[in-house]
Amino acid sequence: MRVLKSIESYVGGILVLAALVLFLSGMVLRLMSSPLGGDWVAEVSIYMVAWGLLLSAAGCVAEGEHVRADFFLRMVGPRTHFFADILAALAGLVFCLVLAWFGYKVVAFAFAWDERGPSYLQIPTGYYHAALPVSMGLCAVRYLFVLIELLRVGGGGGGDGSTQSEEL
Repeated sequence: MRVLKSIESYVGGILVLAALVLFLSGMVLRLMSSPLGGDWVAEVSIYMVAWGLLLSAAGCVAEGEHVRADFFLRMVGPRTHFFADILAALAGLVFCLVLAWFGYKVVAFAFAWDERGPSYLQIPTGYYHAALPVSMGLCAVRYLFVLIELLRVGGGGGGDGSTQSEEL
């Protein structure tokens, strides 16, 4: 699973970096009055940033980097901490599955209606919207692995959040 985490992180980072370079290049091209610096640059940059950021979300789940109520978890014992971790993993799993499902419905709708972007490239917006169900599907898989690891360890993590495995 480390390989998957690395792939998600690198692909996400490369997409965001490429979007930045493309956007800056488009700005320079527009200043030079080049016909290549059209409205397509902004559209493609937005697609790349959306995909890059959303792909990186699954890596955050694997590393336990999403927002948590740490102030509460510091005040409770190891057993309550363990159950709070399980509840959080279950809630994250369900939330991601629901978003993946509804994201899929939006993508299907966008392709069915042949929605297209505003630039002259006319990129189907379904590709833009597809970032959400793909990302949430990957996050759901990560939450499932976190939940399995929590149940495997069985609360023996000491209550400090160390129950998440490095293998995720």
